[in-house]
Amino acid sequence: MRKKMVSVVLVLAMAVCMMSGCGTKEEPATPVETKEPAAEAETGDSGQEAAEGELPGAGKTIAFVPKQLGNPYFVAVRDAVEEAAVANGFEFKCNAPDSSIEVDKQISICEAFIAEGVDVLIVIPNDATAIVDVINSASEKGIAVLLVDSGADESNYISYIGTDNYAGGGVAAEWFKENVSGKVAIIDGAAGNAATTARYKGFVDGLEGFYGIEILTSDYGNGDMGTSMTVAENFLTTYPDLAAIFCCDDQMAQGAGQAVAATDRDVIVCGFDGSPEGAQAILNGVMDATIAQTPRIMGTTAVEYAIKYLNGEEVDQIIYTDCQVVSADNASDYLEWH
Repeated sequence: MRKKMVSVVLVLAMAVCMMSGCGTKEEPATPVETKEPAAEAETGDSGQEAAEGELPGAGKTIAFVPKQLGNPYFVAVRDAVEEAAVANGFEFKCNAPDSSIEVDKQISICEAFIAEGVDVLIVIPNDATAIVDVINSASEKGIAVLLVDSGADESNYISYIGTDNYAGGGVAAEWFKENVSGKVAIIDGAAGNAATTARYKGFVDGLEGFYGIEILTSDYGNGDMGTSMTVAENFLTTYPDLAAIFCCDDQMAQGAGQAVAATDRDVIVCGFDGSPEGAQAILNGVMDATIAQTPRIMGTTAVEYAIKYLNGEEVDQIIYTDCQVVSADNASDYLEWH
């Protein structure tokens, strides 16, 4: 059962981070890895049947399919989903494409999990439109589909848990109004990426009519540091009076920051994610700001809502998590994921 929408700041309540799963930021996507569930709760002194202490996910499987695992942000979501799933008795499975532009590969991975008959499929879609048939197919087979971080076009998913990315773009625009004057370029994610597209639009709309800033151009960085470094180098060459670059995630912002650092130019770089690497880049002077998300809270909440749905409870279809500006003043507070 679903309700329409809720906007909340969620509280993280998970145990120590587990770095097992299906990859790290240094590794490409690997074959599916399975994590066994935690042992069932013991019965108390009252002599009640073991079934009464059974964990909510006992005998069920959660599969997680992120955009990729080369970006530490998606690793943080993966770790949180895994921890919450195993702690609640689910078997946990994960697989991912090698990059955020591998739409067909992500669809194939999802289809394989559907064919296995998993109970819950948690996805961070690479393409909001292409994933629709997968979502509807899973739903027809009784599989609960939840989306994290990036949404999808109209389809039969249970809940979306993540940042209001359009509003987050607006938060970035407000920071630019206070800290930037002049000409600005934008590095977007991959085409079809609902999250970065919404951030882009929120940023542009937030600056509409603001006389102090002119948006000159934009290009795709595909969520990749090296690609974004090249894009930023092109911006710097083409626009000698460029004042700032807004990047729709921190991987791309780090690439842009490295391009700026290789020059004697004073160009402001702002990212989006609030990654520990982004926070460190701010402290090192490679970036100036980022808009922090809460990937661990997203992952934990996705499992919580899956459990509620499987138990027949009414759940909200949209759950927005918080985002905050991170700058040199508070970057030291973001050296770990929230």
